[in-house]
Amino acid sequence: MDGMCRFLSKPIEAWSSLLATVLVIGIHGCGPVEISCPPWPMPEDGQPCERVYTGEGNPFDIGLLATRRLEVAQCEQGVPRELLIFAPQEEGFYAVVVFQHGFMSRNGYYSQMLEHVASHGFVVVAPQMYRPGLSVLLGRPSAAEEAEVAARIIEWFPGNLDTITAVRACTDRLGISGHSRGGKVAWLVMARHGQYARAIAGVDPVDGTGGPFGGQDRVTDAPFPFSVPALVIGAGRGGRCAPVGDNYARFYEASASPAWQVLALEQGHADMLDDETPGFNLARSLCPGGPDTEGMRRLTAGLLVALFRASLQGDQTAYAYLNDADAAPVKVAVTGK
Repeated sequence: MDGMCRFLSKPIEAWSSLLATVLVIGIHGCGPVEISCPPWPMPEDGQPCERVYTGEGNPFDIGLLATRRLEVAQCEQGVPRELLIFAPQEEGFYAVVVFQHGFMSRNGYYSQMLEHVASHGFVVVAPQMYRPGLSVLLGRPSAAEEAEVAARIIEWFPGNLDTITAVRACTDRLGISGHSRGGKVAWLVMARHGQYARAIAGVDPVDGTGGPFGGQDRVTDAPFPFSVPALVIGAGRGGRCAPVGDNYARFYEASASPAWQVLALEQGHADMLDDETPGFNLARSLCPGGPDTEGMRRLTAGLLVALFRASLQGDQTAYAYLNDADAAPVKVAVTGK
């Protein structure tokens, strides 16, 4: 009780600290962990895509393809969670990129960045893993539980994505990515289901242990048990939202070759989000920001495009963009192995 009284005696500092902690630990907003949707029809075994659209041009610029935005309700066609999808309008065969949102965030807050990625010839799928809410401190779901839901969503893709997007979504050419806690979720999916994706990327990922209640395992405590191409994007001003010891550096250190770490030296943990994030501005203000949010969005989207163009679309020359600090739209430091 004494500790709680001291905590409440300084309300401004206390609530600022609490909210910052909430941003970092990554737990569930509200609603059950269990998936209550009726089972979906299992698709017939499809043939792998022999070819897919391959993008061209500078990945840090908007791509050549017009895109459409699609929203899928939870349980529609049996999908376990709500989905936000950006897909090319033009018919064709396209690789698939999954993006896991950050803690207490919404998939729609990344719309500008994800649309940029889709314009280079990808079907981009961003699940809404939970509804942000006060039950986050109760620890449901854990990052591991969230990863299992993410895996079920990927299992739902074959056939269903084709129907929804009206293009051929090549789920045999899939990459997974995520921001903040969503980065940890992406690595947990790969640690347990390494056959699901050909490449992985983390956007200022955070490997927290569950905040005040703790007890959640770190995914970075041991080298990752897979060796697909890995990209780790870090924010030099991650601050308490991506603290040293939990941040991007751990993910790069645990990654096998080939791997790249691109550190945006002057940018913050949430700078790649849309400028307008209704309902999230107070929490976002607790994360130090940088001078160029548009540049950080272009950097993040462009690096994702480069990684997935090389690993999913087959243009190996695109890896060069991951090493080219001069091509980046903001100041970066690059490390590779």
